[in-house]
Amino acid sequence: MFKISVSFLLLLGIFVSSCGEGNRQQPATTPLADTAKFYPFDQFISEQIRFVDLRNFDIQQKITVDSTTDSTLINKQQFIQLANTVLNVAADWNSKKHLYKESVFQDLSTASYTINYTAIDPAIKLQRIDILLNEETNIIKRLFLRESWTLNDTLYTKQYSWLADHGFQVVTTKNHPEYNHTQTIAIDWNKPSGK
Repeated sequence: MFKISVSFLLLLGIFVSSCGEGNRQQPATTPLADTAKFYPFDQFISEQIRFVDLRNFDIQQKITVDSTTDSTLINKQQFIQLANTVLNVAADWNSKKHLYKESVFQDLSTASYTINYTAIDPAIKLQRIDILLNEETNIIKRLFLRESWTLNDTLYTKQYSWLADHGFQVVTTKNHPEYNHTQTIAIDWNKPSGK
């Protein structure tokens, strides 16, 4: 009888302790690190700069201020200096990617995917990034960056657009209550020299 009582109490103890398991809180787990991948468009710009630097292209620069245009050929060093302004914006974005929301959609009419990054905070200077990818290769066809900021009573907007293997442009707009001013710098390297 004593053995049965001890066995019964032992089983009862195991049963009671196992019933209490459901009420115990699980230890807090550390959230997983953000593994989201963003398209490395800074690498694309670096590759484009190298692409031009390693070839013998005629590089044309057109500067349009309001309605006046001036066109000239520039050398590779001048090209690299201008292209680095776009690369610097991309490199700066890399350290702030967590401040952007990503969306992706497919455009059947252009056989491309568009990746869009929009700033979560309206105070961030770089507000929007649009990347058009070739549907078959996932290689960039076009890249658009839009910066916006206010200084004193003037709203500045700077839009960068890059057409893969052909050129880029930077459009800067100043909107003041008393005047508007637009400057466009367009760089093209469409043809090898001598052709």
